[in-house]
Amino acid sequence: METGIKRAPHGLDAARNRGTPPKPEPVAEETPVRKRGRPSRTGAPADGTAPVLSREQILDRATTLAKVEPLGDISMVGLARELGVTPTLIHYYIGSRDDLISGVANRYFKERISRLQPLTGDWQEDLRREATQSFKMWVEYGGVLRYMMSHNRFRLFQQVSEGETDYGVLYLDRLAGIFRKGGFTPKQAAIGYHLLSQYVMSSAYAEVSRQLPAFHEHYIRGQIESRPAEQLPGAHYFAEAFSTLDSATSFPEGLRLLIESFESWLGTKPRSGRGQAKAQ
Repeated sequence: METGIKRAPHGLDAARNRGTPPKPEPVAEETPVRKRGRPSRTGAPADGTAPVLSREQILDRATTLAKVEPLGDISMVGLARELGVTPTLIHYYIGSRDDLISGVANRYFKERISRLQPLTGDWQEDLRREATQSFKMWVEYGGVLRYMMSHNRFRLFQQVSEGETDYGVLYLDRLAGIFRKGGFTPKQAAIGYHLLSQYVMSSAYAEVSRQLPAFHEHYIRGQIESRPAEQLPGAHYFAEAFSTLDSATSFPEGLRLLIESFESWLGTKPRSGRGQAKAQ
């Protein structure tokens, strides 16, 4: 039914009447869809974008922590928190907890090998230098040392993938080679290596754990001097020297005695002055 009222054109009709093209309807921007798939172990996601994380980054962080924290206390969860990712991602890149511990241990041995000096050909001097450098490294990597002192795994051989280098066994070969070139029998070389390693590790552990008398000088002196000298003549005799004993004095002297005892196997007289340089 006609009402007599004409409605004003609008929308497309109005645009046509004015001779102007209509505005296009707004189109929502398409959100790029990330391709599915795991990132590679190098850290590069499957879609080719920048890596989120890598195995090397995780081991770098774990190795830094292991200089001060016991290696056995470093967890996947803790590393994830440190790096701002999920523990699942840490497990993916690293593997098992043993893989993590071995990875850090291998980093330690790699650094140890990188600091080696050229051999002199004098087995006594070479052993002294190797042991002194090893002592310094164990003190620097106190968290790794604490783990090794209570576990046999990864002291020498590491869990490495195909194409990776086991730096632990390379260091073993280096030390064994010094004994071999020195003219020791296989059995003497084995005993010598074992005793030297144990001495260096235990000396470094005493430093890291603050077990040396010098760390507790006042307490030791107080305990001895509070008792009559006639009751404890031996303790009073060396109280001052004992209470001030530190690594700078005890380590090189103990090392000298140990190396000279090895020389007795060869039937030669120990040379004086060897190995008396103090650990820096």
